[in-house]
Amino acid sequence: MKDEEQKILRETFSVCPVCLKKIKAQVVEKDGKVLIIKECKEHGKVNDTYWARADIYHRAEEYKKPSPTPFQDNCPMGCGVTECKNHVSTTVMAVIDVTNECDLRCPICFANASKPPDLYRPSLETIHNMLKFLKNQDLPPLAVMFAGGEPTVRDDIVEIVKMAHDMKFMILLATNGIRMSNDPELVRKLKKAGLNIVYLQFDGLTDEPYEKLRNAKLLPNKLRLVELCRKHDIEIILVPTVQGGINDNEIGDIIRFASKNVDIIRGIVFQPMSFTGRTSEYASRKNRIDNSLLAQLIEEQTRGMITEEDMFPVSVMVPPLKVMNSFLAKTWPPFTPTPYCGLWNWILVSKRGKHMFTPINRFLKFDKFMSDLKVLNGLIKKKKISKLGIYLRLFLASVGSLDWKKVQREAGLLNAIKTLIQIHTDPSYDSLGYIRRRMLLIGGMAFMDPYTFDVERAHHCVIHYATPDNRIIPFCVYNMFYRKQTEKKFSIPQIKVKNK
Repeated sequence: MKDEEQKILRETFSVCPVCLKKIKAQVVEKDGKVLIIKECKEHGKVNDTYWARADIYHRAEEYKKPSPTPFQDNCPMGCGVTECKNHVSTTVMAVIDVTNECDLRCPICFANASKPPDLYRPSLETIHNMLKFLKNQDLPPLAVMFAGGEPTVRDDIVEIVKMAHDMKFMILLATNGIRMSNDPELVRKLKKAGLNIVYLQFDGLTDEPYEKLRNAKLLPNKLRLVELCRKHDIEIILVPTVQGGINDNEIGDIIRFASKNVDIIRGIVFQPMSFTGRTSEYASRKNRIDNSLLAQLIEEQTRGMITEEDMFPVSVMVPPLKVMNSFLAKTWPPFTPTPYCGLWNWILVSKRGKHMFTPINRFLKFDKFMSDLKVLNGLIKKKKISKLGIYLRLFLASVGSLDWKKVQREAGLLNAIKTLIQIHTDPSYDSLGYIRRRMLLIGGMAFMDPYTFDVERAHHCVIHYATPDNRIIPFCVYNMFYRKQTEKKFSIPQIKVKNK
């Protein structure tokens, strides 16, 4: 393709970043990049980088093709997953904001949280009703994340976690870690209440990213909380907000830190900066890190231990989930976001040293294994195979797809085959056995903003906010269009006392 040529990859709908009016958009390839271009009649043309590397974009798209024509509904207006006949995906993880207060004033907060004039703090009864509503869905979400604001500013956060635990949700707590790191007793109580995972804001391993992104030196708090979570056996997912020129040089160090603490850290979810909330007033879109640049930086900064080709869209998990659901009493919701949402993989930390790690696709030939599972799912759907037959097919698929030499060295061949079969037939933490404490999920989730909004992604979203009036709204859509109105509708005005 010549430099001046522009190839239209697909048509979609987006919004004007100024007035948020829905407008037509095109996703195009030019000069090796993928751009989203659109024009508002009132505010003119807007172009932004969708993926900086077209080659990685096309490779991701091989796993899930986009819709042939853009959706012609009113999305993102009048949104609500349960009411939208065109929403493709069900809720895998539900997010409940328990407050809009925060003990930080981050200049890049997408929720625009701090000390708001109106307090959004749903009552315990309201939160219980929201959880009950989620549990009563045809396919209840696997997990609930309590977020905000900063959820630990609520003194009743332990009670909130216990409510969700009693309803048998997996529970994540999205936190900056300040209060928890300074209050070991709170960590103990949260563990006892049933907290599974601390979803920890973690922007780097030096002071500079925190000073620039959070206006505070927070690294000691983060490291202290890791040790507290280890003491109480609460698993951690690190969540770095990534921006070029600020902390994009620390990606490899964060991965190495996680690998050295793999006994308690279950993964890293890199979040390229989204230009919503306060962010656009502080950071430049010119330094945006998209999914493809993130994959490139991971390869460069791990010195090839994880390569660009090792990163896959989450929809690669659809065939295994279909097999799992044939054994589960209650069906799990499918992982069906678009390939444009993010790239992921699991790495196995080596027995030879925690500084060494290998993506699991180096042990397991993904293409062959997933192809075998697709054939198996066809037989299951047509009811042409017994449970015993499924076990046999899984055994043959495992034997035929595993790199025997590598697997024997790092995990033991028989143990690996047994684990693969158990994961598909009895999916749980226990089915992973001791390998669970050596595996890390590494991924990136580039949330949309008004510049990159793509209705295709909105219709396939699997991470949804639950609201007090029992609406379920896709994550990016909520933050762009519904957060302010929801918080205003359900907030309590804070009365200011005038000085005499």
